[in-house]
Amino acid sequence: MKLLRHPLVLGGIMAALALSAHVQTAQAQVMDRILRDKSIKVGFIPAPPGVVKDPASGELGGYYVDGLRYIFSTIGVEPEFVETTWANFAAGLQSGQFDLSMAGTFATIQRAAAVEFTKPIHYLGYSAIVKKDDDRFGTLADFNKEGVKIAVVQGGAAQEYVRENFPAATIVALSTGNLTAPFIEVSSGRADVGIEDAWQARRYASVQPGVTDLFQDNPYNLLPIAWSVKRGNQDLLNFMNTSIDFMLLTGRWERMAHDYGMTGRFYDRPNLQPFGMVTEDAAAKE
Repeated sequence: MKLLRHPLVLGGIMAALALSAHVQTAQAQVMDRILRDKSIKVGFIPAPPGVVKDPASGELGGYYVDGLRYIFSTIGVEPEFVETTWANFAAGLQSGQFDLSMAGTFATIQRAAAVEFTKPIHYLGYSAIVKKDDDRFGTLADFNKEGVKIAVVQGGAAQEYVRENFPAATIVALSTGNLTAPFIEVSSGRADVGIEDAWQARRYASVQPGVTDLFQDNPYNLLPIAWSVKRGNQDLLNFMNTSIDFMLLTGRWERMAHDYGMTGRFYDRPNLQPFGMVTEDAAAKE
């Protein structure tokens, strides 16, 4: 007991308590500031149907946008939207450019080292687009060959997947936020394979008769899709997780998604198909 009264020991204890209090205060400051200022900065990436940006007016729509606006309207907070990219959204959170990333992001190990993910909003797999007359590809193993060019969005989870699983192929990394860009590379002949999420692949193939969606009936590498916050912002993360549960359990997000051509259901476990077919109306809007 006398040891605890030693000045050095007491000083160390007080320093540890002060650091703990500082960390807790820093964590609470984010949500406190949002509630005080009644404003939150939200990073977004245009990616239908979650985020749809009108090219003429810049106005945002999509079921992510509608859902987020609903969540924060219930507490009197106005979102301020900041456009970012798949390669830069983590840096935007870390630098304080925005508080929350609304990008529908595949939650991967590499990304989890840079940001903290919310609970999954839904699950989504990958697919691949190739030209209809290209009979070289039937399975994933066919991609892992020298001379095969695979187009992906730079900074996207598909790039990580291709680098790990198809090391013999050549990666064509596209610096863009347009998730259909890899498929356009295939249509134009600049790439042999375009890889992105299964919903984007299905949507693209539905309006481009010259290509095939190879895995439309059985998307591979099913992963959680989530939003993210800066590491350590636990109070904002807790709020978002509670809000996501509310939106899913009450069916609000499902109803909002239906307005943008989504069919099927949102699921809270990964062994179920998350989305149905792309509707003709949704394809026509693109």
